[in-house]
Amino acid sequence: MKLFHKIFLCFIAIFGITFHAAGYLLINFSYERTIEQEKTIAFQDFQYNRYILQSILYFEPKFFDIEVEEAKNMLKSFTVPVFLVEANSRKVIQNMGELPTEFPLNEVADDKLSYQIYKDGREVFILVCDYVNQGSNETYLVTKTDISSVEDDFRNMTSYFQRIYMVVLGISFPLIFLLTKMVTASIQKVGEAARRIAQGDYSQRICTKGRDEVGELAADFNRMAAQIEEKIEELADAARQKEDFTANFAHELKTPMTSVIGYADMLYQSDLPRKEVKSAAGYILEEGMRLEALSFKLMDLFVLDRQKFILERMSALEALGNLQQGIGPMCKEHGASLHMEVEEGCIRADFDLFKTMVLNLADNAVKAGSRDLWVSGKQRGDFYEIKIRDNGRGIPKSELARITEAFYMVDKSRSRKQHGAGLGMTLVAKIAEIHGAKLEIESDGETGTSVSLAFYMEKGDHDEQNM
Repeated sequence: MKLFHKIFLCFIAIFGITFHAAGYLLINFSYERTIEQEKTIAFQDFQYNRYILQSILYFEPKFFDIEVEEAKNMLKSFTVPVFLVEANSRKVIQNMGELPTEFPLNEVADDKLSYQIYKDGREVFILVCDYVNQGSNETYLVTKTDISSVEDDFRNMTSYFQRIYMVVLGISFPLIFLLTKMVTASIQKVGEAARRIAQGDYSQRICTKGRDEVGELAADFNRMAAQIEEKIEELADAARQKEDFTANFAHELKTPMTSVIGYADMLYQSDLPRKEVKSAAGYILEEGMRLEALSFKLMDLFVLDRQKFILERMSALEALGNLQQGIGPMCKEHGASLHMEVEEGCIRADFDLFKTMVLNLADNAVKAGSRDLWVSGKQRGDFYEIKIRDNGRGIPKSELARITEAFYMVDKSRSRKQHGAGLGMTLVAKIAEIHGAKLEIESDGETGTSVSLAFYMEKGDHDEQNM
């Protein structure tokens, strides 16, 4: 059974039962109150007619011995029908008919009124009885008060309520249907959106303006869908990168291997002049060095993915000072000037990985035709920022987002001539991730490139630095 049907039937059942029970209780309460009022009136009538009986017995002590017709004429003095029974002789004088057989006349006490409510067909009445002692007369007085109108009102009210009940149910059915439709509409939207997402449409969202629980459910669903869409995009990007990695890796191997095999075969099968032999061997050496660089960097990437590194607290000034000995000759070889401006600071790093990361950045900078290389380290709040800036060819803005992808090269021909494999920035990004450092690359494609690494400093690092 669908939720709509469950809610609809529950609403109908609850409303129907509640309304019927409320009406029943209200009618019965009104009936009981009216009966209590009629009992009060019946007791008042009894007391009044008791005084009449006592007066009659006072003036006519032989009341039960007089002629029947005369006695019946005297009964006209009573305001309600009565039933008189002499206690000793059990003589009866009455103008109300026979008493019900179950009426407990013999159980009446002389200090307490006894009453019973009886129904005879559509007639309903209250019998009130008490023991009356007047002079030498001992008599049971029974009065009869007709309350048939009360019972008729009760039946009429019950019938009227039943008609109202059916009309209200008839009106409430469409209203409850619409209310249930409103309640479940947003839930149906959630279900429809979930089915579309299951079919691959991850852009589905639910438009809802409510702030109730259903609205919160829709908002939570939209957040979940956004996260799913983001993760799917990440997985798609990862799959694309793996495909690109495989294709690029095969390409990077195919081109040099084809050349190496061709030149080797030429050397093997032909007697070439020394100059041509040297040229072919040089090409084989150059391509072999590029393959060697490729294999080393691939191995570094695999190691980074499978090994856990312990980051130790170290002085940034000392670490960059040690790397100056490696960066200086690199700049001199490519005709670039090195400028270092490093402040004292504390970072957490693995020195070998830190060295690989900085040297890769410096190598990229000098190979981009840079005339100057600036290496700086500064304290910025809770972060220690290391920035490596050059004034080389730069990177086009459209390609900045892909610069850390494996085998991605801005200038493929230049990178191959310099034995590049397109893995340097991939290594840098991976090492930055291991260190929890924020990597930012800025370039306009004309005036050089700036790479910054922000290392988060913990409270203990600040304390040690300030000592």
